[in-house]
Amino acid sequence: MSLRELATHEDLLEASGDSAFVRYDIPTPLARPGYALGRAVALPRQTHTRRLGLLVIGPPDDAGRLVGAMAAEGLHPADLAHVTVSRGSLAAVGEHLPLGDGNEWEWMYAVSAPPPVAREEELVALGQEHLPEIATLLAEANPRTDARPFDLPDQHWVGSRDGCGRLVACGVREPNVAGRPILSGITVRASHRGRGLGLAVTAHLTRAAVHESGVCTLGMYSDNDVARRVYHGLGYRGDHLWSSRRLRRG
Repeated sequence: MSLRELATHEDLLEASGDSAFVRYDIPTPLARPGYALGRAVALPRQTHTRRLGLLVIGPPDDAGRLVGAMAAEGLHPADLAHVTVSRGSLAAVGEHLPLGDGNEWEWMYAVSAPPPVAREEELVALGQEHLPEIATLLAEANPRTDARPFDLPDQHWVGSRDGCGRLVACGVREPNVAGRPILSGITVRASHRGRGLGLAVTAHLTRAAVHESGVCTLGMYSDNDVARRVYHGLGYRGDHLWSSRRLRRG
């Protein structure tokens, strides 16, 4: 097997077996070429958090060989910060790159608008003037989130308040790096969980995204079983299971 360059988004999509993640989360045209070897593909890419990472899709043996071949050819960017690989291929990739800490997460998408759910009528739009409240809620109730309130353009935040006016739930719909909607920062204050607020925020944002763009995407940490049930119940599918690790320096 020899290393093949993937110059276009169509090349990458075909080599990945029509991966929904490639279709909805990778920009076109490609900023950098991808590569394929056997059943594995790899692409240096800027992630939603605007860091340069290496995406590797494929079974362990081919994924390891591909990353090794790229290393031998000097094809890994010098400023590569982290890798994201198909679950199960991390050890094989780690034979060729210095992996540090990271996490396990999942990506999925919806193409159908969910029906209305309870408590959506309580949601209100949140603007730049509400940034301190949003930031405080995220820091207290969802410190692992990648959401960056109003740091990026075209963010649509919604939230819910309790009887005292305190913000107790929030979430955002914004463009991903491919320009398609992604949800982030879906957060409910601990004292208000189990009351349907997370479901209401997610359903509301998903419906707006699907009506506007025909699709909505999201990512979640794999240890969040409650969120997974909510998302699947709202029609999300195409689950991609990922392992992400930072690269050690020095």
